[in-house]
Amino acid sequence: MTVIIEKPAINLREELTDLRNQGTYQEQQFYFDSLVTNGTFDTDTTGWTAFISTLTVDTQRIKVTATGTYGAAGQAIATKIGKTYRLQFSATNNDAVNMFVFVGTGLDLNAQNYDSGALSNGVTTASFTATATTTWVKLVAQGNTLSAFFDNVSVFETDGTDVVHRIPKGWVPKDVFEDGLLQREGAAHDYEVVYDGFDYYVKPAVAPSAITTTCVIGVRK
Repeated sequence: MTVIIEKPAINLREELTDLRNQGTYQEQQFYFDSLVTNGTFDTDTTGWTAFISTLTVDTQRIKVTATGTYGAAGQAIATKIGKTYRLQFSATNNDAVNMFVFVGTGLDLNAQNYDSGALSNGVTTASFTATATTTWVKLVAQGNTLSAFFDNVSVFETDGTDVVHRIPKGWVPKDVFEDGLLQREGAAHDYEVVYDGFDYYVKPAVAPSAITTTCVIGVRK
C-alpha cells in the first residue's frame, strides 16, 4: 500500500528561497517550555509561593504541608483570556490527606477555572480556559499539619484538543527541535505546521511534558 503525505513545507521552502533572494530573510529562535516554572522540583521550590502551608522538597517532589484546614503551593502563570490550556501533574497522598489542584485568578482557595476534586494517587491531565491574563495554579493539601506530594506540573496552550506552540505574528515555522533533536514535519511524523488565518503554530504529535524543551526556528514572513 502506498501512503501519500501532503506536506505544506514544500511550499514553505519555496517561499523561504524567495525571501533569501530578496535579501529580507530573517531567522529567530522561539522556546516553548511549560508555562509553569520549576514544575519538576529537582532541587528546590523556587517559583512557588506558600499559602497557609510550608513547602519543602522530598525526593524531587514538592511536599505541601498544610498549616490550617487547607494549605497550598501556588504559582502565577501568564495566560491569554479565552485560550484553552492543558494542565498535567502527578499527586501522591501522604498522611491519608485529601489533595486537590485548583486553577483560579488569585493565590487563594478559589477555583474559578479548574477544580480537580479529591485526587487519587497518579497522573492527572485536565484542561481549563483562562479568564485573566494572570492565572494561578494551586497544589492543595487538606488537614492541619498533613502533607501531600506533587510533581511534574506543566501547563501548555492547546487548540482545544492538542498542545500547540504558537509563534508571534509575522513569523513562519521553519525547523522544530525537541530536547535538542531535529523533528520531522508531517501528520505521520513529529509535528504539523498549522495556519489559522492569522498566526502559524506548531502542533506536536506527542504532547510535551514538564521536562520537554521545544525550540522553533521561525523566519520573518
